[in-house]
Amino acid sequence: MPYGITEDQYQSIVARLYALEENHNNIAIAVSNFATLDQLQELLVLIKTDIDDLRNTVQALEDRITAIEEEPLD
Repeated sequence: MPYGITEDQYQSIVARLYALEENHNNIAIAVSNFATLDQLQELLVLIKTDIDDLRNTVQALEDRITAIEEEPLD
């Protein structure tokens, strides 16, 4: 049985295929930009190291301020 479609149906199908292709391309781009779990873990290690360094610096500053405040004012 032959299957006939009108020009409007054909244009509608082509438009839908084009939209699907565009969405597929956008998804492919998004997937290529995802970070892997290993990359996230490496980033977390770097951030934790930076936070630990900042904590140590703040603690050292607090210790110095405490020492200055406790020094007698002769």
